[in-house]
Amino acid sequence: MGATYALGDLQGCCAPFNELLQKVDFDVQHDHLWLAGDLLNRGPDSRPLLKKLFNWQDRLHIVLGNHDLYALSRWAGIVPAKKSDTLAVLLADKNAGDWLEWLRQQPLLHHDEALGWTMVHAAIHPDWDISSAAEHALQVQEALCGPHWKRFLKSLWAAPAPDRWEGCRNEVDAQRFRVAVFTRARYATADGLFNWPSTLPKDLAHMYAPWHRWFFERQSSGSIICGHWATQGLLVHDRLLALDSGCVWGRQLSAARIDLAEPLIQQINCPAYAQPGN
Repeated sequence: MGATYALGDLQGCCAPFNELLQKVDFDVQHDHLWLAGDLLNRGPDSRPLLKKLFNWQDRLHIVLGNHDLYALSRWAGIVPAKKSDTLAVLLADKNAGDWLEWLRQQPLLHHDEALGWTMVHAAIHPDWDISSAAEHALQVQEALCGPHWKRFLKSLWAAPAPDRWEGCRNEVDAQRFRVAVFTRARYATADGLFNWPSTLPKDLAHMYAPWHRWFFERQSSGSIICGHWATQGLLVHDRLLALDSGCVWGRQLSAARIDLAEPLIQQINCPAYAQPGN
C-alpha cells in the first residue's frame, strides 16, 4: 500500500527536500506525497524541484500556494519580477511550459475521505465546512484550468481582495476572496474579517486570532493540513498539521506521515538557507 507523507512549504529548496525524503525512506514506486503549496520561489532551485515533481506527478497531491500563483503569473507575463524572485532559471528552461502547464491544473484544496485529512495552503474560512470549502476551491480551479486563465490571473492582481465574504460585490470579488483565503490567510476576527498582510494593525490586534481557532470552534469535523505561516511554525494538534517550519528562512523542513493512527513528524534542519535578518 505504501506510506503517505505531507510536507510543508518547499519554496525552491530542492536539496533539503531530497534530504528529507531520504530520511523518511521515501519510495517513489509505492509511497505518496502531499505538498501544501508554495513549491516555488525564494529558494534557489525551483527548476530542479518542479522538474522532479512533474516526473513524480502520479505519486503526488499538490495544492497551490500564493508563490505558485505568482510563478504562474510571471510565466504568463502578467506581473514583473519582485525583489525576492528566484524564478529566472526555471522560466528560461525549454521545458518550463510543460511543467508550469501541469502546475496550472492543480487544485487549491485536496480532500481524502479515507485518510480523513483535507489539505490547503493557508486556510479555510471558519464558516465553510469541508464540503463547501471544496466547492469554493473548485470555482478557482475551474477558472485556472479554463481558456481564459490568463485573464483570471490578471484579475487577481488588479485589486485587493475584500476582507470579508460579505464584502464581495460580484464574482470577480468572490474569486479574489477565495484565492486570498486559501493561499494567504493567517488571522481573522470572530465575525469573519480577514487581515491579508502578515502583520496585524496594532490598534486592532486584540480582535484577531489565527483562522484555525475559529474554524475548529465552528466546524465539528474536518482535519486540516496547511503551510504558509512560517512564523507560526510547526503545529501539531488533533485536527491540525501546520507544516511550514521555515526551511527557506534557515529553520526546518517538516514532513508528517499521515496514513498512521497518529501522524509521525520528521524534520531536517536547513541552515544553508538562513538569510540576514531572519
